[in-house]
Amino acid sequence: MRVYRCYFLNERDRIEGYENIEADALQEAVDRALALLRQQPKHKAIEIWEGPNRLYPARRRRPGRSRISIAG
Repeated sequence: MRVYRCYFLNERDRIEGYENIEADALQEAVDRALALLRQQPKHKAIEIWEGPNRLYPARRRRPGRSRISIAG
């Protein structure tokens, strides 16, 4: 059994919480994480990590969006 960390993200892709999920395979962890996401409508997306590796982003960044702000 492997341990994955599921991060719950808000509408700005900021982490608002997490839960460790034990599963035999990534797809099982994804299924459990998506079920948890449906139970918590305040969260907008999930990411699943195993150690330093992001394995599953639930939402891709929108085109034209950047984390860099330009002060003028």
